[in-house]
Amino acid sequence: MGTDNSSHSQLMHHQGVGSASPPAIRGSWARCIDQYRLEPGRDLLPPRLSDAEVKQHRHELDSLLHAAEPVFQRLSRFGGGNGYCVLVTNSQGVVLRQYIDPQQGRELAEKELSVGTVWTENLVGTNGVGTCLATGEALTVHAAEHFGRELRNFSCSTAPLISPHGDMIGALDISTFAQENRTLVGLAQNLVCDSADQIEAAMFRYSFRAVHVFAVANHSQVSSEHCTALLACNDSGTLIGATTQALMLLGVDERALLVGQNLYSLAGIALDRALLKPNELEWDSGSMAPLWLVPTAPQVVKTQDSSVPVRTPEAEHESTSLLDHLAGSDHRLRRNAHISRRVINRNINILLQGETGTGKEVWAKALHESSDRRDQPFVTLNCAAIPESLIESELFGYSAGTFTGALKGGKIGKVQASSGGTLFLDEIGDMPLALQARLLRVLAEGEITPLGEVQPVPLDLHVISATHRDLRQLVQQGQFREDLFYRISGVALELPGLRQRADKTALIRQLVSELSDKAIELDAQAFDVLAQYGWPGNIRQLKSVLEFALCMCDSNVIRVEDLPEELMQSEPQMQGQQRSCLSETQPLRHEPVVAGMASEQERNRILGALEESRWVVSRAATALGMSRSTLHRKIKKLGIR
Repeated sequence: MGTDNSSHSQLMHHQGVGSASPPAIRGSWARCIDQYRLEPGRDLLPPRLSDAEVKQHRHELDSLLHAAEPVFQRLSRFGGGNGYCVLVTNSQGVVLRQYIDPQQGRELAEKELSVGTVWTENLVGTNGVGTCLATGEALTVHAAEHFGRELRNFSCSTAPLISPHGDMIGALDISTFAQENRTLVGLAQNLVCDSADQIEAAMFRYSFRAVHVFAVANHSQVSSEHCTALLACNDSGTLIGATTQALMLLGVDERALLVGQNLYSLAGIALDRALLKPNELEWDSGSMAPLWLVPTAPQVVKTQDSSVPVRTPEAEHESTSLLDHLAGSDHRLRRNAHISRRVINRNINILLQGETGTGKEVWAKALHESSDRRDQPFVTLNCAAIPESLIESELFGYSAGTFTGALKGGKIGKVQASSGGTLFLDEIGDMPLALQARLLRVLAEGEITPLGEVQPVPLDLHVISATHRDLRQLVQQGQFREDLFYRISGVALELPGLRQRADKTALIRQLVSELSDKAIELDAQAFDVLAQYGWPGNIRQLKSVLEFALCMCDSNVIRVEDLPEELMQSEPQMQGQQRSCLSETQPLRHEPVVAGMASEQERNRILGALEESRWVVSRAATALGMSRSTLHRKIKKLGIR
């Protein structure tokens, strides 16, 4: 039955398929005539498998498809009320699932749109499922575009289902009776493509639940839970998976071009830092708008026998990686991380103690993110930064009209706002005694009565407190309530100063890597100065010093002359030894100077590069040794116009 191209055209035109039909449809008709030796316009009914055969086919995909159950339920509700039949097939074209409008179910079933039927092109001719599987493309086969006569009353929109590793494992089809309204056809096509993306993302999250999964988005505030553009990488930062939507956003044609690369080449940052917050990608996708890499929450999987979400052991491990990152290789901090993992979900209040700059708030946020409360608010109150006259209203809130100057609708206090999540009380040693008594009562009773209110409000509280002061000494001096001290210090964790950390040298190298846009090294003399300095301002001061050094550095090596002069003017460890004698209210004089000098030096360096390149940003970025997106970010941050 072989024919030449002119015969193809005449035959297809006679059957209602002309040059205006999509290339995928015309290509399918050509295959049906030449390869499959089918005759158009005849009854081409799909064969049906036995129940045992269907069960075997379904078993091969059930573990993956189960992860996308919420998507199928939404499609079921959609199909059941709008006259559609939703079919899910495997890569052999066997219908494994069916969601159907009950009012039209009998008629659709008579047309063989049911579980167990096989819809490959070689058996049924041009049709939504078969042609989608043959081409790998999402498409719609409408009315007379079907090769067989029995299907010409239908419009079938189909999209391929892609496995977490990039293989086509089946198809999703939405069929209904054909109508003249092509808008409805377009809506069905959009729905099936969007649903296929959601199914792919759900299977991807399930398959890569034991490693790190990131969302790729056009802005940093995207809800990563519903994002379908996803990347997966292992603990060494190597990309091991990507969804179809992620490839499209990144402008990558094939997975092989992306998978196997290191996350640093994509985002310009190390894995540990990428897990902490959204980061702008340093990847030229061809899009004018920036793309963001957003860490996702640990995978929550529903079991086959229950609708109750359960966290997998792999997800538990991933959720605590933040604590391990902060602990580094210091034995005291690693013990803190171990203790934190054991108590974090036991509703025990935690007290963090340590000098200013040791990262108490960062540790508190990591505790929250590692707990079952991570999807609830993390609310911070700095007890030393709010005037004593306002701290009570900030902490406990008030009703409308409680006092002159109050907000018209009243105000919810920090305590109530944190219910269900975590309340972080920073510098709790500076809380006034009167408020200590009220906070103790709230913690003991588990409820709060805002100012001006009569009825108490029940609370679900978890409190993390932090202080640089010796609370036991304050208790002895009568400046802190002993009963409140024991209430907030169910677990007390001491964060050592930077000079005391066993991994200080490794931490210096790590921060250099995280703060720089390119590979930067420290020469031996500069490294020796940093390693021997006392660091009275701890990690916060170290970051400021390194930022200054990076601005002063004209090559890929930081030298002694790039460091602030004050580091060379101090005796080794002197600043650290004097630290305990300093009042925390006394600012470290050189810290803001370093930060200000760093910003000004960097601004001048960027301005010079921009002027030399005649304000062509890409040229200036090349001269500065950074990406365009990084330079744009710095231009905005430094207020360069």
